[in-house]
Amino acid sequence: MKDLIKLEYKKMWNGLSFVSLVALSVLTILFAIVTLNLQYRTIGSDGNMVKGLASFWTLKEASEDLEGVLDDEYIRTLIEKYNASYDKAYLDENRGFLGTGGMTKYIVSNYVINYAYYGPYMSNGNEKVGLDYSFLDSEENFYRKYKEAVLEQLLYVNEENGLFPYSTKQISVLEQKIQSIKTPFRIAYHTGWANVFGYFGMEYPVFFIILAFCLAGCYAKDSTNGMDELALASVCGRKKDMQARWIAGNLFAVTVYLIYVGMLIAIHGGIASLHGLGASAQTFWFECLHNFSVGTALLVVFLCGLAGALVMANLVMLLSIKIKNTKIAAVLGIIAVVLMFRQASTYSQIKMFNPLQFKESALLTDFLFVGDMMVPYFVIALFLSAAYIVVLWLVLRLSYKGYWLN
Repeated sequence: MKDLIKLEYKKMWNGLSFVSLVALSVLTILFAIVTLNLQYRTIGSDGNMVKGLASFWTLKEASEDLEGVLDDEYIRTLIEKYNASYDKAYLDENRGFLGTGGMTKYIVSNYVINYAYYGPYMSNGNEKVGLDYSFLDSEENFYRKYKEAVLEQLLYVNEENGLFPYSTKQISVLEQKIQSIKTPFRIAYHTGWANVFGYFGMEYPVFFIILAFCLAGCYAKDSTNGMDELALASVCGRKKDMQARWIAGNLFAVTVYLIYVGMLIAIHGGIASLHGLGASAQTFWFECLHNFSVGTALLVVFLCGLAGALVMANLVMLLSIKIKNTKIAAVLGIIAVVLMFRQASTYSQIKMFNPLQFKESALLTDFLFVGDMMVPYFVIALFLSAAYIVVLWLVLRLSYKGYWLN
């Protein structure tokens, strides 16, 4: 069986697979370089404006003196530094700077502080970096205000969605969870990882389409790596051959996914560095309820992204065995991605069940109540993925028992 799986896995690395991966690589590299080079600029530590890709390393270097723990001493020092900085003077004069791709070393620290004031109305922009707040008189007051903002946002989002309003008991459980957020936060430059996360989400639907192209011929009768009389009459038997293809298809999806994520990390690490994995997740995802670092949070996102990709891979393999035609299976796979994308773009909570959603910030910020127990969305995403894959496998298994070439 092991040798059969290896054989089927090798067959999946055909011309179409390599062309698809090359296309994805070119898209990833060009998309990152072109957009980041055109859109961004930063205020350097010497007050000079640096534009294009070089702005990210300039930002990293300028941010070094702001790395630390957001406690009483940090807050006092931050206020003094910011009020005396060239950055503040420039932002006061250029009101649209942060809203049009501008960056300053104060973004990470000042944005998380401003979130405590704005809560659900937080956004980017020059007006969201000021530090003239009475709650900054102490670390205790800041974190109390911050946790109040988290509760306000989560209640606001729940009210807006309107499907599952919280009970009094559930709100009490939510308040307890918010109070358990570990403080003080650790501040660090993490723009490189922010870019990895952002571009991962933007290109994830494209990766689903790549899987549709690569796996559509897995069980098709018109594909070089598909089914033929020899495969059906194999000494290993129809059952083992079909199982080997299924295992190989999933291994192929895992391999391509790791290449995709590795490529994102390499290109954005080269552009903006991979510094900041130890920063508190709340400095990136403000309403995150988990005591994660940025590194742990991204690991959760990538794991859920892999789970969603495996769901897509199994869906395509099912289409392949049902239709037995590579081109039609690929087209239907692409249509499925388009439908998932459109559904994920809605405001309905039903989109939580969409595999294309298993790469969002919601994995770290959202949850569902089962009775009075809070279940994080990333747990739900992993459970749903496993359930989807089991169902798809069972239907595929029934299909290969009656598989005929003619």
